[in-house]
Amino acid sequence: MMNKSFAIVLAAQAILVATACSRDARLVDQNLHSATVQSVTLYGETLDKNASPEKVAYVALRAVRDDFLAKTKTERDEALDKEFAVCAADEIARGNRTSLSRDEWIYQVVYHWTPTISHYVGDFPTTWEQAKTRLINRKIETVADHRDGAKRCELAMVVNDPGGDPNARVVLLVWLELDKGFWRVTHFGFDRTRRSLGDQRASTSP
Repeated sequence: MMNKSFAIVLAAQAILVATACSRDARLVDQNLHSATVQSVTLYGETLDKNASPEKVAYVALRAVRDDFLAKTKTERDEALDKEFAVCAADEIARGNRTSLSRDEWIYQVVYHWTPTISHYVGDFPTTWEQAKTRLINRKIETVADHRDGAKRCELAMVVNDPGGDPNARVVLLVWLELDKGFWRVTHFGFDRTRRSLGDQRASTSP
């Protein structure tokens, strides 16, 4: 399951690469973030090196929700700041195969988090108590192409369609990697093979 899911992400990255082979004029007026990985406290949760991938994913989902629901530019900028604070900046930068600068590439990737999953924000958990019972840790594995033994993680969560159609329920995926010892988000996506998680809840990490 991990390999199929990452294949989807790689395909999405390929599309992003194809559209970002030269400096994107749309970035000129954007407030580009020089994203760094460090300990942060957001929504009352401290995301240091002891923070679980589930807790980091919860904060990222809250930020995406706030981004989508923002009524003003200030509110949206604040939500984006949170998204950049929980992104795996160095790992995302590692995947840059374009002529974009590091900051431009990371901006492109993180900026697309919200449009990718925003259809389901109405069913995102808004407290850690809710999130920790819904986010399922499928697997933690070593990243094969990293010499430093870096780890990646795939979390899954069932989300309901806002229209209430049970056939439109999906499994949302959050991918994270250890970046400088911190679990941080690289991408979001969906499991195209199922609409429920069954007994996978038993694999949730503490």
